[in-house]
Amino acid sequence: MKSTKAQAVRWLSRLIHKEKIDMKDEKIRDETFLFTVEGFCEQKPVFFICRDEDGLQFGYHSFKEIDPSRPAPSKVKRHLIEWEMLESGSREERQEKILNTLVSTIRSRKKQYRTCQYCSIKFPPEQRFNQKTCQNCAPSRSHAVH
Repeated sequence: MKSTKAQAVRWLSRLIHKEKIDMKDEKIRDETFLFTVEGFCEQKPVFFICRDEDGLQFGYHSFKEIDPSRPAPSKVKRHLIEWEMLESGSREERQEKILNTLVSTIRSRKKQYRTCQYCSIKFPPEQRFNQKTCQNCAPSRSHAVH
């Protein structure tokens, strides 16, 4: 499995070439581009770059539990690169800035994950029962009630 950064470089180069996300368009419409990290854990983290009037928004998808049977996805915005900042650099500088921001977003999210002491599966903070136990193992191991 390729490293996360190698995956991001490959995805971004295709995205920049095809969608030209590194340049402001006169008719900007909110567009969201999704990137899934492979090989990190069973529940593959999903990140996004959203192109809007302000610039490029970077973040990840999280799941807030409305009730146990249906978690609701939500977008967590972490970084913004304003169009003025992007336009001030060369094409290579823009691409490097976008890559570094995406990798920074991915690294900060990956640091939030923990490995369950019982099932050894990595899980995000929104699926945490406590620091060492995921919600799936909590009921059977600690007699917790959801």
